Amino acid sequence: MADFSRPESPEPRIQSLARADAILSAVMARAEPISLGALSDSVGLNKTTIFNLAESLVVLGFLERTTQPKGYRLGLRCLELGRHVAKTLPLLEVSRPSIRELCQKTGETVNLAVPYLHEAIIIEALQSHHAVRATAYAGSRSNYHSSACGKAILAYLPAEQRQWLYATAGLSRMTEHTICDIDTLEAELATVREKRFAVDNQENEIGAYCLAMPIFGPFHEIAGSISVSGVIQRMTPQLIDEVVALLQQHTNAISQSLRPGSPPGGV
Repeated sequence: MADFSRPESPEPRIQSLARADAILSAVMARAEPISLGALSDSVGLNKTTIFNLAESLVVLGFLERTTQPKGYRLGLRCLELGRHVAKTLPLLEVSRPSIRELCQKTGETVNLAVPYLHEAIIIEALQSHHAVRATAYAGSRSNYHSSACGKAILAYLPAEQRQWLYATAGLSRMTEHTICDIDTLEAELATVREKRFAVDNQENEIGAYCLAMPIFGPFHEIAGSISVSGVIQRMTPQLIDEVVALLQQHTNAISQSLRPGSPPGGV
């Protein structure tokens, strides 16, 4: 069994790879290109070191230089690798029909998330057709403790792994409604396990309401979650009941599809 009791994550053995990862993460965190100076401040290394590493990443296609404004943005190599990873994920393949149907029937944003290090990561997202909507994008990360898709996963992680996550990642406050106390969060996760769905009521973003249900893998381990997100004014009790019923139908079918000997495809 994996050891989740260690106080912090292991560091990469090659320092330059860790620095390159820090650079890519800093670039990814910005909607606009990031300048060399801002990149140096963000990563905590001098400009010469940052420049040499960034230019190497440009040559490899992981970064692109920009002129207006002058700086760096992610390169197409990142997209190429991300697309390749997506194609090799059985969960994504079997979930796509359900994601499309959920988006069509509810009219709201639908996300598919999987466990990833200290956060969940969204591997597929279909946006609502409404002008005002909850937004998320494939490749973005979602806090375990403040999002419905994160809580639907966190509730079924081993207790020792949850404690390790609390110790290493913490419970950052996203809004005034975010649960930042471990005991309160653990009580909420017990409710998630009892009801089999998680709720994010403006805990991750003011004005957004989200429901999520877990997906289980071949050995009944937590494999991911699907969430339906909308603005709080549209999430009426009637729509919430409909979403819960639809999520239950689709997540059960997807979980069944992931078991050995099951035919491919969801609902």
